Amino acid sequence: MSASSTFEWLCAELEARTPLSKLEARGTVRLVLKDVGLDPATVSAHQMSVVLQRLLGPALAKRKVERAEELCAALDRELAAQGRQRADEPEDTAYELFERLESESTRRGRK
Repeated sequence: MSASSTFEWLCAELEARTPLSKLEARGTVRLVLKDVGLDPATVSAHQMSVVLQRLLGPALAKRKVERAEELCAALDRELAAQGRQRADEPEDTAYELFERLESESTRRGRK
């Protein structure tokens, strides 16, 4: 299964703007998406925006990416400006995304 264009765009931007290799950039984004129950093949621009706003910054900071929060904010603005969100993509609210994160944590035995 191939990845969504939003996933591909974000990984390419991370590779270009950070010291992360292609594999590291893709792996980091995949892990963050997996933690909230999202699939790289189907992640929408709206869902990725929430990930950029809330989750990816700390993950990049752990990987020693400088100014990770600022980078995520800039990428989020670019994502919105590009109009990558199509009308036919499902829209999760931030609440729904974090509700899914909580259910994933509970399912894995974390509380």
